[in-house]
Amino acid sequence: MHYELEHVAVYCRDINESIKFYEKFFGGIPTAIRRGAAGYGFCFIKIDGSPSIQLMESSGQVGIHHYGFVTDDIEQVTRDFQEKGAEIIRENRDPAGKLTTIFVKDPNGLELEIRCPR
Repeated sequence: MHYELEHVAVYCRDINESIKFYEKFFGGIPTAIRRGAAGYGFCFIKIDGSPSIQLMESSGQVGIHHYGFVTDDIEQVTRDFQEKGAEIIRENRDPAGKLTTIFVKDPNGLELEIRCPR
């Protein structure tokens, strides 16, 4: 199975200040800020040649929220992870009901997002 680290999601207190930081010091290019289903703002910062950093607004927490991977077969990954005893904490599906993303916990309690390419 092929996996590729796509992004690291980071809680931040002020998303606009965080965007300015990554633009100024790393030459990062942000996407537009969007609102997630949970109501918080988020965007992705692309830094040349690196996986993206997903900035997520948070009024309390700061630090790593999750690591995001893409894979070539999310259905097979889900079966493999279930067979090996992974704790799948959430699944996302497209409007037609097709599985697109799973979230699992690592031994430290960190979330890992694994999804099919967009």
